[in-house]
Amino acid sequence: MKKESAIIGRKEWIGVLSILVGIKLILILVFFFSHHFLPRQNWPGEVWMVRPSTTLFENLANFDGAWFIRIAALGYEKITKGDYDLAEETQRLKVMDELGYEDGVTRKYAYRHWPLFPWLIQAGARLSGNNYLAAGVMISNLCYFLYGFFFYKLARIYFDQRVSLLGLCLALIHPGAYALNAVYNEPLFLCWICGSFYFLKKDRYFLAGLFAGLASLTRIEAALIYLPIIYEYFRKGLAEDAGLFAVFKGGALKSGCIRLFREPAVNWLLLAPLGGLTALLYFKWISGSALVFVQVHESNLYGHFGFPWQMLYATYLKGPDTYLKEFPLHLLLLLAIVFSFRKIDWSLWVWLLSFWLFYTTNGNHSYLRYQVMAAPMFLALAMLLDHRPVLKYLYLIGSSGAMAFFAAMYINGYWVA
Repeated sequence: MKKESAIIGRKEWIGVLSILVGIKLILILVFFFSHHFLPRQNWPGEVWMVRPSTTLFENLANFDGAWFIRIAALGYEKITKGDYDLAEETQRLKVMDELGYEDGVTRKYAYRHWPLFPWLIQAGARLSGNNYLAAGVMISNLCYFLYGFFFYKLARIYFDQRVSLLGLCLALIHPGAYALNAVYNEPLFLCWICGSFYFLKKDRYFLAGLFAGLASLTRIEAALIYLPIIYEYFRKGLAEDAGLFAVFKGGALKSGCIRLFREPAVNWLLLAPLGGLTALLYFKWISGSALVFVQVHESNLYGHFGFPWQMLYATYLKGPDTYLKEFPLHLLLLLAIVFSFRKIDWSLWVWLLSFWLFYTTNGNHSYLRYQVMAAPMFLALAMLLDHRPVLKYLYLIGSSGAMAFFAAMYINGYWVA
């Protein structure tokens, strides 16, 4: 069992909470002043996000957030069939418009989003007077703090207090971290995956498997955590300074397989893929195809997979408004991978590499916010920046400034990621 590098005391937790609350309050202020004093996007046609009557609270569910609210309130089938009164639901949910109605029917956009977050919003709405938006805001904010808790607990297994606090700060001020303060499922997903890896390090296999399974019900990207989980499992029992490929030497694989029978609790890790399987079976049940989300993804202009150089070139072809914000982030992740080699725990490094492989083979156009989910990158960056004060403060200023800029755009209905 891996122990934290030190017992986390009350004073230290106050520091963690101060960072979580302080950064959230700053983002709320950015949202507030941007919403009231900056111009909104001029969308062609009538779009709910930029209606004069749309409130700041409602704008927290811009873009994907609206889809989580719609799925929770109406369900995948109704949205796909268009089997609802748009005017009535607009009055009830606010986050509705003709464009969303058409995308739901013709492009089946609801199936781009995995079901756990909408299910939780649906349950939360029963506790908030059927206010689905309030439920979404409540859940995403709760998971923001839970993510911070598990991220910090995980960080303290590997690093001292100073590096761990810096890592948490870096995670919360990433340019795409505005998504952690919106009605998005990133806070939920990060809570599950950081919690899963923390419990795995503590040999609490049931909770590790449960949290990984819940992550698999939240986003398809949960599949990228399977590799580091398997890798970490087979490293158990090896010396901390054992090399990257030590799991393939000296009978480590054999002993890991034997442990499956000698320690039945280990098999709880199999809950991890069961979450994804549950989502697939649910999609099969309601749509007739377990892979309906793949069809929707592939129908998107940029929703394809290929070799990294193909996807990076595809990013370039999208134009400067895309590649100027995404290329620096790809470079940042690559630098973190290169310079943290042999310097961070191998399981974290494998996790980081898995993330890089997944997102450089995916022709997405939301990488700005997707990179927020690269939790080990922030630990690697914190370790690398800790004794480089000039670089550290330049990074903090640049990253937080970029986050404020993109947050201001997001809340006013501009597409940024």
